[in-house]
Amino acid sequence: MASSPFHKDDEAAPISDVNVVPLADVSLVLLIILLVLSPMAAQSMLKVQAAALKAEAVPPTPFEMMSLRDPEPVVVLGVSAHGFVIDGKLLASASEAVEHLKLKLSPRTDRKVFVTPELEVAHGQVIAALEAVQAAGGTPALVQVVDPEPR
Repeated sequence: MASSPFHKDDEAAPISDVNVVPLADVSLVLLIILLVLSPMAAQSMLKVQAAALKAEAVPPTPFEMMSLRDPEPVVVLGVSAHGFVIDGKLLASASEAVEHLKLKLSPRTDRKVFVTPELEVAHGQVIAALEAVQAAGGTPALVQVVDPEPR
């Protein structure tokens, strides 16, 4: 018999791949259910309360009293080529700066000191200022002040 173009002699091989079409269908149905039910669940959790007509005068708590007091002014330690500047006073050495900072920081709760070096100050002078702040018991924060007008 002659071989026909419509007849195959070899058998079709079995398909061994996983059929993902039912998985995709189930996933889409679950997604639609989730999208439909999520606004309903969110609305059921919302609780709206009307404002009271008369608010009673409640004295503030001690924590609120502490937060209402005026903030402490910041402590700034300027570093220049000639020494350290605190409150407009020029201090020549790091030991003088430590003593002045100890007096300044002792009554404060905020122990942060902003260190602002000038542009032309040597690196060692800035490090000495940071160490002076730590020796006085403060927390140094390095801040660079930009000149408002270029030279």
